[in-house]
Amino acid sequence: MIKFTSLRYIFVSLLLYVVTPNLLYAAPFDLCPTEAFLSQYNNNATHYKSVDLSTGSVKTIQIDDNLGTDVVNAIAFNETDRYIYGFNKQALALVKFDRNFKATVLPFTNPPTNNFYVGDIYNNKYYFYRKNTGLFYTSLDSSDAGYLTINKIGGANQSMGIADFAFHPIDGNIYAVESSTGDLYRINPTNGTASVVANTGFTAPGSAFGAAYFDILGNLYFVRNNDGNIYRTDITDPNNISGATVYFAQASPTNSNDGARCANAPVISSNTDYGDAPDTYGTTLANNGARHLINYYNYFLGSSVDAESDARIYPSSDDSISINDEDGIIFKTSLTPGLDGQVNVVIGGEASSYLNAWFDWNRDGDFNDANEHAISGLQLLPGSHDVLFRVPDDASAGASWSRFRVGNVEDASNNGGYVYGEVEDYQINISTANTTYLHYPSQNDFVTIAYEDMWPEVGDYDFNDVLIHYRVTQVMQNDKVVRIDIAGELAAYGADYSNGFAIQLPGIARSQIDESLIKLRHNGLVLQDKTPLEQGQTNAVVIITENLKHTFLKNNCGLSFYRTEQGCGNSDLFTFDITIPLTTPLALSAMPDMPLDPFIFGSENRSRNDFYGSTMPGRAFEVHLADNPVTDLGSTSYFGLHDDTSQAPSRTYRDERNLPWAIVVGAEWSPAYEGTDISIAYPEFIDFILSGGVLNVDWFNHPNTNKTYK
Repeated sequence: MIKFTSLRYIFVSLLLYVVTPNLLYAAPFDLCPTEAFLSQYNNNATHYKSVDLSTGSVKTIQIDDNLGTDVVNAIAFNETDRYIYGFNKQALALVKFDRNFKATVLPFTNPPTNNFYVGDIYNNKYYFYRKNTGLFYTSLDSSDAGYLTINKIGGANQSMGIADFAFHPIDGNIYAVESSTGDLYRINPTNGTASVVANTGFTAPGSAFGAAYFDILGNLYFVRNNDGNIYRTDITDPNNISGATVYFAQASPTNSNDGARCANAPVISSNTDYGDAPDTYGTTLANNGARHLINYYNYFLGSSVDAESDARIYPSSDDSISINDEDGIIFKTSLTPGLDGQVNVVIGGEASSYLNAWFDWNRDGDFNDANEHAISGLQLLPGSHDVLFRVPDDASAGASWSRFRVGNVEDASNNGGYVYGEVEDYQINISTANTTYLHYPSQNDFVTIAYEDMWPEVGDYDFNDVLIHYRVTQVMQNDKVVRIDIAGELAAYGADYSNGFAIQLPGIARSQIDESLIKLRHNGLVLQDKTPLEQGQTNAVVIITENLKHTFLKNNCGLSFYRTEQGCGNSDLFTFDITIPLTTPLALSAMPDMPLDPFIFGSENRSRNDFYGSTMPGRAFEVHLADNPVTDLGSTSYFGLHDDTSQAPSRTYRDERNLPWAIVVGAEWSPAYEGTDISIAYPEFIDFILSGGVLNVDWFNHPNTNKTYK
């Protein structure tokens, strides 16, 4: 038996269930909210989110609209009643949302026969569009005789590939960006005529611009679905539209987007960090300044970060109203054209972060010129780091500005908003310099250095075990050398064994190198983990790599060779460049002869040819150009053994015929096929060597083409 009290409880519950929707959904949004809104399909439901357009920060408002799965699109904000409306794709009806995105379904008096994905509201009328179907509207005024009756706008353009549109708050026209072309359309809501008024320069290949918004000034914002990028187009003067469009911020990516916003609200920011450089650099919100939503636990520079509602540009700064939060960067060197600069960077918080930095080298008031993005997407762990960058040769001497951004986005731009991070702007001074260069062999050419790695055995003498394209540049100021730059690439690798590659600077002491400013890059990426300057050496020795076999992918030909056999044209390209600054400038006459002393050495814990048996000589094994000495860490105990007839120190790395284990070729050249003696591949080579370089000086230009790698 059910007691009366239980029946009363059931009755009251049923009554609440019936009336609650109308009671709860009666609350409209606040007066013209400044945030934007998104509907996104995710995990079999339509999620409703608010978006801070200034930074792209997204917050979820509702994931259960009581309508089922993925049924709402074409949402729009109605400034008359402050509710959001959308199109119900299942019921083919209108939906009215309260401030919590709970829905009430409003059936049309004349329901359509297909879905709609594009919509906005103006003067209490809901306008909606579908390609190849047309432009329609319905009244949202319940006292109007045409309330919820669909009207088609005759003659409307039906060919636009748009995914959302928005009404301009000033001229009352509709604007939209076509996803495939980036064309900006202006649509007359009275007769539906549409025309392309500009091109934004941005497209959405394989995606769509699924959300569109206006602000009170007449700026149009549109969102690309697949990456969440928000772009802003200036339509503040509808009679003078240039199409000028910028990346503005980044919201959350999705496959399905639609947007709604009160067009008569400004875009504002809060809890946001800005820079303070002059506004020509893009500093204030109005000028799409660099800005970040602050995360006080991660993604900031130094030990502090503060928030502003907008930038306070130079000569003012936020320091006058808050803390001095420009504490993450210390300049450790002067900024001299042609040389490297160094900054100390402190990453605050506990998260690995990306650092980007820009310098106005030509002092034209922006960071948009070539080479001005000096530090790009450098990932740094929390703590202190010394970071190098190159000052261009043509940097203009005088006062200028730099900008540093840190955050969780690798490819950040020099302006625009991101969800997390910090921006710090610094005044800089670029020094006057008289920098000149001396290149070996020339500015745009390489020599080839080739090695046989079976020393002290002659081996197959094909000279393709290690081939390095190689260039040296001496950087001079006031006719003295201040830095040595070496660049190269692995041209071929036909060795069974594992070899490292290094360069000795004969006559230049290790103590003469400014170790803190050395910069080694592999394939364009700076190696940060350790110094390339080798310990335990009297002369300076830099290690390019401890194992060249680790620099290219293995394939199924030969013994994992690289460009020495037909069909083994592995497309990998290992490049390197190293900057070696001197503590004290050297006269050119005091510099070692070119090409310095490049050499290969044995990788640790790797076996070698039969001469060594089960012994692993490791780092002590070195092969240099003929008549060069070993380094302090190389072994002389193999001199005079097997095929080697060295008589150190004057004669090294030669056999009884006077032939070497390493050669310099004055050009980029093709090696002999694996196992082919170089004298067969290049018949003039032996005479060149035996004549001391007098005869057949261009021997490398006369190959046996059937015996050389193509």
